Formats: sequence, C-alpha cells, structure tokens
Amino acid sequence: MSKSKKEISLGKRIFRILSGFELAVVCLSLLFLLTFFGTIEQPWFGLWTTIHKYFDYESLFVIPTRGDGKAIFLPLPGAYWVIVVLSVNMFLGGIIRARKGWKKAGTLVSHFAILFLLVGSAVSSVYKEEGQMRILQGEKSDYAQKLFKYDIEVFSYDETGNREKPAIIRSEHIKPLGSKDTLDVSFEKFDFTLQIDKYLPYSELALDSPTSSPPKGEEVIDGFFLTEVEKNVQTEERNTPGCYVTVKGKDGETIQRLVLWGGNPYPVSFSHEGKRYGVTYLMEVWPMPFMVELHKTFGENHPGTEIPRWFQSNITKIDGSQREEYEIVMNEPARHGGFTLYQSGFTKAAEGEVPSSTFAIVNNPSDKWPEYALWASAIGLLFHFLVMLVRFAGGSSRPKKTGPAETTQPLKIPTS
Repeated sequence: MSKSKKEISLGKRIFRILSGFELAVVCLSLLFLLTFFGTIEQPWFGLWTTIHKYFDYESLFVIPTRGDGKAIFLPLPGAYWVIVVLSVNMFLGGIIRARKGWKKAGTLVSHFAILFLLVGSAVSSVYKEEGQMRILQGEKSDYAQKLFKYDIEVFSYDETGNREKPAIIRSEHIKPLGSKDTLDVSFEKFDFTLQIDKYLPYSELALDSPTSSPPKGEEVIDGFFLTEVEKNVQTEERNTPGCYVTVKGKDGETIQRLVLWGGNPYPVSFSHEGKRYGVTYLMEVWPMPFMVELHKTFGENHPGTEIPRWFQSNITKIDGSQREEYEIVMNEPARHGGFTLYQSGFTKAAEGEVPSSTFAIVNNPSDKWPEYALWASAIGLLFHFLVMLVRFAGGSSRPKKTGPAETTQPLKIPTS
C-alpha cells in the first residue's frame, strides 16, 4: 500500500464514500427497483396501500410481493430512507465537494434544486394531512374528516337535546388493539368509564335476521353485530373499523353494552343517573380555516358503470369577508393557504334528492416545493448551457497556433 493511501484518515474515507458517484448510482438503482415493483404491486393492493408500503418513513425494509402474497424479490430498503441517503450524497458530493466559481454556478444551482426536491418529498411524507369533505349542493361546510383516522367521541346532551362538548378517544389509541385486546378509558368530566374490546379494522355492521344470522358465539347488541371482512385493497377509504364498548359505573358495574361501527353516522345513546349520553365512532373532524359553499355539481359515469368519467363542482370559498369563485374539475384542484381541494367524487341525485360532491383536501407544507425546484433546476441548467456555449464559441473563434514546419526524411530502402 502506498504512503498516500495510508495517510488518508477514516473521516475522509467516509466522506468520499458518502459523497461518491457510486453511492448515487446505488440509490438511483434502488429507487428504480422500488418504483418498478410498487407499480407491479399496485393493481393487487391498491394505490394508497402500495404508496405507504414503499414510501412511508415507517417502512425500513419492504418485500415486493404478488397478489397471493408470495415474494417476487429480495427485501429492499424503504424508499424514504433511500431518498435520505441520496439527499446526503447530493449535499456532500453535488454541493460541498463540487468545484466552485461562477462558471459552475449553474450546476450548483441545479444540484441544490434537486436536493430541495428530495427534502420536499420527505417533508410531505411526514407532515402531509389528508381528509375529505362531502357537501350537498346548495349547502356550506367548514370542516373535513381525516382519512383512515377514526375517533370515538363521548358526549352528553343538555336539557334542550343539543350535544355538549365531547371527550375524544383518538385513533392512535384504538388502532393497536386486536380482536382479543381491551382498552380501559376514564374521563374527568364523566363518572363512568369505557372498556373497548373486539376491535376489527375491516368490518361491516350486520342486522340479526333470518337471512343474516351471526356466526356461532358472535355477540348481538340491540339486534346488530359486527362481521370481519377482507381488506378492500382497491379503495382504502372504504375499509371501515368497528368495535364493542362496555360502559361501566364507578363500582365497575355494567351500565350498557354498545356496538360501534365507523360507517354509522348516528350516535349510539345510553342513559346514566337520569342523564342521556351519546357515543360516535367516526373519522376525525378536521376544522378548516375557511368555508366552502357548493353551488352546482355535475358529471358523467363510464357507460354501464358507477365509475365517474368526468365531474365538476362550482364552489365559493369564503374566508372572512373574502369570497372567491372556483371551478374544480378532475386533476384541476383549487388551492388556498396551503390547502388543496381536489374533486374526488360526486353523487347523482335521484328524483327528489339533492346531489353532492366529495372533495379530497390535502394540507401539505411542501406542496409547491417541487414546482420551485424544477424552475430553479431549469434556470441553473440553462445558465450552465449558456456558459458552455460562450466558452465553445470563444474557443472556436481563436486562431489556431501553428508550430514549426515538420521536416520529413526520405525513406531509404536498402538494396541487396
């Protein structure tokens, strides 16, 4: 080993590895594989499930699988963490290690823009919030419901029958439960407790009748029971959880047994010591800093199906005294204050009914970052191209230097 190699410190070796072109090639190759297998897997497991499997920050490793669950490739690192490594590589190699100077300003700007794009994707993965808002034509709404987050709300009714401020059991406390686990919850404002059990992440609420009798040993409450169903992989938002709840008094006696299902919009009520209470199990309420008024919704389905082919909503966004008109069409959302409203569905009304629109609402702090990064990268590459063009034109216009004329010696062929 040469002396120069012996003198290279461990820190410099690590820096060379992290900033090296080889690491960038490995990261880009892994991202290609993850995108490729995710695209293959998406028809079997649905878009939402596949994105969260491959690109969520909680996924350290993923195993690409087929529809029957069999692996089709070796485990791969999660795309989120591959992007983290690629971002470090881009920062060290494309910015810190790169040559500086005004002639290299274009490439530096482009490298910084790509790094900004990678950071934006990480911010979106961690901080993005999603929900949906359903509005009847002619009505207004100032709240949405967060997708995949079902909360249990417990509230009392006042003397006029109106709901009082509820106590909320958040979804992150309920989701870890299985069908055999229980969760005991007490409240400061109520003199009773709840015991949550038999949690089913994918369920349906069934009516006990001669045509739909419950399985053997299944509990029936007020004529209803929960049945476990297979996960809907094509439309994740249609998966609905359910659970059973026991209301207990101070001494542990059972006051009421309830069955809660996420698809039931109405509260389940019970009485305790002369007062009436209600319990709901619905998607988490997400207050909006503005109000949406739906004026008209219309669209068309694909022939012979209930799948929307095209739809549009004419709305007014009300923010204090400001009113703005929008036309929201498929793939043409409305943006306001960091919130983006997409048209995700509409409901045709039968005779005598009112049509409605469903909006997917996304609050993404890095929503516009990809656009800014692309503009910056384009400007940087254009500047670099102009610099190279000027250098090339300047070099070709200079007179070429000619050296002294070469003398040639006659070739002598020996004769025999």
